[in-house]
Amino acid sequence: MKTVVRIILVFLGLLLIGAALFLLAVSYNLVPGLAINMPDWVTETVLLAIGAGFLLVALFLLSFGFRSPKKVGNAVLKGSEYGEVLISITAVENMVLRVIQQTQGIKDVSRDVSFTPDGLVVKIHIRVMPDVSLPGLVTELQSKTKEYLEEITGVTVHEVKVVVDNIILDQAVTKK
Repeated sequence: MKTVVRIILVFLGLLLIGAALFLLAVSYNLVPGLAINMPDWVTETVLLAIGAGFLLVALFLLSFGFRSPKKVGNAVLKGSEYGEVLISITAVENMVLRVIQQTQGIKDVSRDVSFTPDGLVVKIHIRVMPDVSLPGLVTELQSKTKEYLEEITGVTVHEVKVVVDNIILDQAVTKK
């Protein structure tokens, strides 16, 4: 839902809450000097019922107005002459995992994919084996990830960020 619509819903909800409070004040004479001539059929019960109805509608409007918008980036949109194709971010993350698993020297991994107007942004956290050339490994991982995703999804990959979190040392050597 667009931001303007959400703001209007919140405004209408608050306006209805104000109207309900006004009806409550009128029905119980809470404001001295506020005497409104009502028709005979408008009793205290009718005013309270209308006020309660206003409150229910106000809560409904406020719930839609304050509802957080859907997450941007749940799917990657790829248009074609036949229509739209949506690829979930989870599917793209699993494609990244496939590339990582095929790369030698990487032990543990986590990945995060987001979609921007410029294209996909992939962030990969890795733990590598000792004695691995980091510049070569990182460059290979970046290029393979970019090529694979662009080939499979047809979506432009804007950036592949690789963070080397740690070097995994042999457990037996460190326990001397």
